[in-house]
Order: sequence, then C-alpha cells, then structure tokens
Amino acid sequence: MQRAKVPVHHAIFAHTWIKSSVSKIKCNVDAAAFNNNYVMGFGMCFRDFKGTLLLGKSDFYHSSATILEAESLGLLDAIKVAISNRMHVVLFKTDSKILSDAINSNFTPSNEFGDLVVQCRSLLLDRPDFAVSYIRRQANDVAHSIARASLSNPSPHIFHHLMPTLYSLILNEMK
Repeated sequence: MQRAKVPVHHAIFAHTWIKSSVSKIKCNVDAAAFNNNYVMGFGMCFRDFKGTLLLGKSDFYHSSATILEAESLGLLDAIKVAISNRMHVVLFKTDSKILSDAINSNFTPSNEFGDLVVQCRSLLLDRPDFAVSYIRRQANDVAHSIARASLSNPSPHIFHHLMPTLYSLILNEMK
C-alpha cells in the first residue's frame, strides 16, 4: 500500500515594511543595549500609509534594565508620544514577541516588566484606536537603527524629517 505524500506548506512571513490602511499610522519601536547593558536606548518611527515619516524619536538612559524592560519603556514612550501629538488609529509594532503577547493578554508578570506592561495597558485602555502587535526583526530595521543611534544624539532626540542615514533603510524596507 502506498501512502500519499502530504504537501508541506510553509508560512510566508513578511520581512519588509507593510503599508497600513489609509487611515492608520504605523509606529515601529525597538530598543538597544550598550556598555554591557548599563545603557539602554530606544527608537521609534511613526509613518503614514504611504511610508512617509511623520515623526521619529530616540532616547537613552543609564540603567541596568533588561532588554525586555528597555523594549517596554520604548513602547510606553511611543504611546505617550502618539497621545501628546494627538494621533489617531495607531498600530504599534515591536519585534519583542514577549512584550506584544504580554500587552495583549490578561496575565501580568510580578516584576518591573509587569509594571511597565500595566502602564502601557492603562494608556491603551483610553485609546481603543491604538493597538500593539509583533513584527519580525527583519522588518524593524529603521526603528532598530534609530535605537542604535540613540547615543549619537542629544537625548531625547525628536525629528520630523528623514535623516540621511535612514533614507536608504526606509527605501529598502518598502521594496
């Protein structure tokens, strides 16, 4: 008796930036650790449905926080930036699956990371048009580059125009 071969289907994951719908703003957030985790930096990049930069920000702080806590602080700050800039319908993307899952679940860890998750959820409760989801690291290069450059700029560093060092990254991401 011969067995039929079952076709193997492989999931296709996007490794590039994907446009949002017309009315949505997408904010990619990432963090970076420096000096044996004693300095943490984060970066964020708000873009419209065309991929046009609306606002970017980098910041760093001296701390012995974990990278997960740094990712959480970056997301918390990005939510605050969106609120203070009166943005609506914002999709926050993080390459930390643990953070994304924690924000979107009912479980709260009993540690510093959990405290940051609670703060993020508290802000998100007032903004039902905001959402947080996971994005693969390969599609988060712009935010990662902003986070890595956070030590190179006065902190915090807010920009509304595309920096020359990010231009090629954004074009490559959108291909």
